[in-house]
Amino acid sequence: GRPDGRPRRMMPDGTTQIMPAKTDEGYALVPTSSDKRALEEFYEECNGIRWSVQRNWGVGEPCANGWHGVVCHGGRVTEVWMNLNNVACWGKFNLTALARLDELLYLDLSDNLFSGPIPEELYGMTKLQSLVLSSNRIEGTLSNQMGKLVNLRHLDISANNLKGTLPKSMGKMKSLEVLYLGEPGLEVSNHLEGKIPEAWSGMTSLVRLSLQGNAGIKGKFPSWIGKLTKLEELTLSKTGLSGELPESIDQCYNLRLLDVSANNLIGTLPEGLTRLSRLKHLKLGGNKLEGTIPEGLSALTNLETLDLQTNKLEGTVPAGLEDLRKLEVIHLSRNQLSGPLPAILHNMPSLRAILMSQNAFTGDIPDELFTNLPLLMHLHLDHNRLEGELPEEALLSARQMLEFHASGNRLSGPISPQFGSMPRLASLQLRGNLFSGHIPAALGNASDLARLDLAMNMLSGPIPEALANATDLAELRLSMNKLDGTIPDVLGSMPMLRILALDKNQLRGTVPSWIATHPCLRESDLSANKLSGKLPETLWDPTLDDGEGGLGRVPMLP
Repeated sequence: GRPDGRPRRMMPDGTTQIMPAKTDEGYALVPTSSDKRALEEFYEECNGIRWSVQRNWGVGEPCANGWHGVVCHGGRVTEVWMNLNNVACWGKFNLTALARLDELLYLDLSDNLFSGPIPEELYGMTKLQSLVLSSNRIEGTLSNQMGKLVNLRHLDISANNLKGTLPKSMGKMKSLEVLYLGEPGLEVSNHLEGKIPEAWSGMTSLVRLSLQGNAGIKGKFPSWIGKLTKLEELTLSKTGLSGELPESIDQCYNLRLLDVSANNLIGTLPEGLTRLSRLKHLKLGGNKLEGTIPEGLSALTNLETLDLQTNKLEGTVPAGLEDLRKLEVIHLSRNQLSGPLPAILHNMPSLRAILMSQNAFTGDIPDELFTNLPLLMHLHLDHNRLEGELPEEALLSARQMLEFHASGNRLSGPISPQFGSMPRLASLQLRGNLFSGHIPAALGNASDLARLDLAMNMLSGPIPEALANATDLAELRLSMNKLDGTIPDVLGSMPMLRILALDKNQLRGTVPSWIATHPCLRESDLSANKLSGKLPETLWDPTLDDGEGGLGRVPMLP
């Protein structure tokens, strides 16, 4: 950020120039910038001719003529913003020129093509308050000299290719508010390792800290973390941390985000978590936590995300969680939770995602999950012990539902035609239940439906031709039922169809010719049916080697 409230002047070409206050020494703008030559050298050394935006570079003075990305104060360059500008120095990352900008406070070179190690010149730029080098290809280690940048408030070197240990000297950076060393990019990510130094407890101004994705970081969760009382965001996911969450976590009373998912944490959820009253996002999934979900979590009334998935939690969901009126996502999948689906869910109107797959929940699926939650988009109840029939008319109230997954349960009765009237339904997965009756033709009215999985049930009758009206359908899985009749030719008109699984039914007739010519189809299984006749010419090439010394085989799909 930019803390000063200086007046700014909009230049004719759209650039912004910071103006000095009248009380500043040297108030008048000087006509010539002493930083011009340093910027010209940066342009030459870092292939400026190929930058995405070069506006006004080399024209007159950088301050007076508003060179792109350059901000001045009192005729001196104080900010350089070159993010996402295709900047790449000849050879390795070079800061020789920019290091001569001795009034530089803000430097953003993110999302470019810098490679090689961090230049030594950086550690002499001690006036820097913000340094952003994220999403480049910077290599090597973090030098112990990093601690010399004592005025830094914002440091982001995430999404690069850094290795080695975390420097203890960074604990001297008492002004640092934001430290991002994780956050993997599309092509590169850091691979820092070792323990988080206890000396970092000296970074007492820290508000945001992320080491996400540095899987080589080992050791126990830092017990001294409570000394960082200003922390609002702590992201240590996918780092390899072990041990228990300390009770002292409650000393970080300003936390809004706590993400320590995908680690090796053990033990129970500490009571200290229940005292983080400002917490909005609690992500502890993918660990080895055990015990029950504390009733005290109901005190976190600002909570929007509760992610405890993939642990060893057991028991029931506490009734007190009903007080979490702002909760949008509850993710409890892959635990050992039991009992009926919690009735409290019906009274949490902000819920957008209920993810409770792979537990041991019992009973039926109540209508209220569809009628009382107007914002619900994702309902995942796969692989529990649910039974009974699905709601019918209640489905019409689920206007925002994108995904309804309830595979691997003991649900029975017919498939409701009302699924076809859910305007945003994109994924319906009900495989591995006890559903019977016909596949409703009304499912073809679900215009956004992309995945339909009704396999491993007891459905009978023909495949409705009306399914072809669902033109976004990419995956159609109807295997292991009792379907009969022929394979409708009209299914070949579905433009997005990639997977067609109709095996282990009682289908008759011939194999449609479009199976081998459909432009998108990548997987098709028609085995274990009662199909007859000749294979279509499009599905058989008599000239191909059959692999056994003869000729004739099915060609590869297009």
